[in-house]
Amino acid sequence: MHPQMATVREGVMKLEPLSKKLKPEVVNLDISKYVSKTDFAVSIIDRQIEAQKINIKGAQIIVAGGYGVGSKKNFDLLKQLADVLTGEVGASRAAVDAGYVEHERQIGQTGVTVRPKLYIACGISGAVQHTAGMDQSAQIISINTDADAPISKIADYNIVGSIEEIVPKMIKYYRQNSK
Repeated sequence: MHPQMATVREGVMKLEPLSKKLKPEVVNLDISKYVSKTDFAVSIIDRQIEAQKINIKGAQIIVAGGYGVGSKKNFDLLKQLADVLTGEVGASRAAVDAGYVEHERQIGQTGVTVRPKLYIACGISGAVQHTAGMDQSAQIISINTDADAPISKIADYNIVGSIEEIVPKMIKYYRQNSK
């Protein structure tokens, strides 16, 4: 018998309740049978653990932006919309690579996987690398100037227009109707 291990990224699958019928068995292995001391030639001198500032994985509402958002300034609009909705701002890799927003907000294969109740995709084309991280969202709204962007195929609602035109109207509407 050889030890085997499988790992899955957090958030990739739906969390199911634990079955009470399980009877786990703890097996203590003699590690020296599998690895030698030279396999542990690295020693950890110090650990620096920074407190998590952004909890995008736990957000119920995410307003995410892609390269199509166009600028850091336009990402401020997404932040305002997220604040009004008590949500978080997310981003595609292209937006992070362009320097519009920090990496901690990146969603997709090279970022985090999320499953919010509402995902508003702004200026996101919908490449599979991104959609793999958010396609299990309960409700998806796409705001894009391209009506035929791939994201429109998985979105529940598609709004065709620019971020500068649509997002301020949404912010105004939500502010008026959330009092």
